[in-house]
Amino acid sequence: MDEFDSIVSRLDHWLGVMLDVLVISLAGLLLLLLNWAVFARFVLNDSVSWGEELPAHLLAMLTFIGAAYLTRTNEHLGFDAVLRVMPAGMMRVVTALNLVLMGVFGAMLAWYGGIAAASFGARSLISVDAPMMLFRGAMPLGGALITLFCAVRFIGIVTCRIDPLDLLPESDA
Repeated sequence: MDEFDSIVSRLDHWLGVMLDVLVISLAGLLLLLLNWAVFARFVLNDSVSWGEELPAHLLAMLTFIGAAYLTRTNEHLGFDAVLRVMPAGMMRVVTALNLVLMGVFGAMLAWYGGIAAASFGARSLISVDAPMMLFRGAMPLGGALITLFCAVRFIGIVTCRIDPLDLLPESDA
């Protein structure tokens, strides 16, 4: 393994750790907030003001960050059963094409998500004093991460540093 592979491997590892922490934190926070809102409403008979708005924005964040997480862990939606029966050369071509298409989608999500996020400017959520950019920024971040993961893997596929079978989700066998 040369120095470039070592650097990419270390960056991928730490980016994976950060994504793990972020996705688990967002999901845990969402769980806590939703449970507290239900408890406050039905047990304390005192509804919280943020009971719908804040969890909805957190769920949107989790969706876009989660899409990048699933791209990195190769658990995104795909038709791997078809890919598994292809000859090795064809599998490499189809995988490379798939990575290009996913990367283009991620780039468009980052670009247009950035435009959409910037359109909210300095506005805050209605129920809590939190900037909307914090929540809307998850769309361009998720798109940029998807693009990054696809680009690195595309280079690995084209240079034969990555086997297409390594990018398939684990089988049930």
